[in-house]
Amino acid sequence: MRGLLASRRFWALALALTTTLGVAAQEGRRRGARPLRDQGGEPLKKVRPEGGDPLARQAEGKAGALGTYHYTFKLRSFDGTPLAASYYPSKLGANAPAVALVHEKQRSRKDFEDAVLEFKGKGLAEHLQAQGYAVFSMDLRGQGQNPRRTLAADEREAMADDLQAAYQFLLDRHNRGELNVGKLGVVGVGDGANLVAAWAYQPGAAVSTEGRPADLGSLVLVSPQPEGSGYLLSRVAPQLAPRVPMLLMAGEKDVASKDAVEAVRKDLERSRGNKVELFPSPLRGYKLLRLEPGAAEALVKYLDANLKLRPNEWEPRYNQVPVAYTDVQTARPGPAEKSKAADKAKAEPDEKADPDEKADPDEPKAKAKAEPDEDSRKSD
Repeated sequence: MRGLLASRRFWALALALTTTLGVAAQEGRRRGARPLRDQGGEPLKKVRPEGGDPLARQAEGKAGALGTYHYTFKLRSFDGTPLAASYYPSKLGANAPAVALVHEKQRSRKDFEDAVLEFKGKGLAEHLQAQGYAVFSMDLRGQGQNPRRTLAADEREAMADDLQAAYQFLLDRHNRGELNVGKLGVVGVGDGANLVAAWAYQPGAAVSTEGRPADLGSLVLVSPQPEGSGYLLSRVAPQLAPRVPMLLMAGEKDVASKDAVEAVRKDLERSRGNKVELFPSPLRGYKLLRLEPGAAEALVKYLDANLKLRPNEWEPRYNQVPVAYTDVQTARPGPAEKSKAADKAKAEPDEKADPDEKADPDEPKAKAKAEPDEDSRKSD
């Protein structure tokens, strides 16, 4: 009897020891595992049902051909903060370059929808989409269609994380064969330009997997500030200059922006591909893009040279940090809206300022007339 009990205890102990060693071995393999590597392959012809693409479901039976509509939705950042966003899919599919647009302080992504003088009634986002770009824009936290509030000083890092969340969204669309994230550009306006530069400067910005280089193909900083969003341009831009092609744009009579650009010009021009464009204008930020002759065209030309013509073939990526998005809607400009935009563009050469903004001391009074539709912006 004692021999039988001893035998049972022996086998029970052996089984427990085997199980413990097996679990430990599996844990060790997980801890020592290398990051996933690119396995090659072709993009999926169709999103699998388990892919759960809310954009595709929303567009079924409602939207027209690719490149003629866009989505609006709430993008969830890494800390759970919902951010109002828009996405304009490209007609070029997996070969499409991608551009993210970042607005200036106390504005919204609506600035990229308003008609640009040079684009015949189209806004910057819609024009880039018509040129074959996939375009993403969002309202920065505390601004635009997000709950309005004053941001604390320690939230600037969270705002940089929001841009990384936007990149993760574009990475997901890349893996669905809608664009080529390897041809990624970012446009920042005003304080948003400083935020874009600070985000791009951080390790891991626009990097899909550990050990892979960033996907950033170009940055365009429109009317950057000496200090914006809590970041000094003179500190981050020179560090970026050798790594990412950059275009800096400013009005010569916009003293703050011009001084910020001139302070880093020498560092930028040491690297091939960087460029500085100054325009004989007091206009700043989104006004410079919308109303100054040649400004918007210079931006698009730079993006074409550094993104659209960039020889970077599509390859699958591994989206290890997926982001959620809700409240998806499909938007498509109708004939009435297009006609209204065209009429507005014709009337805009004499409209240079917003009624709810303080007068710019560097801007002539003749250029401080109000834009007729600016009251509608306050409802965002």
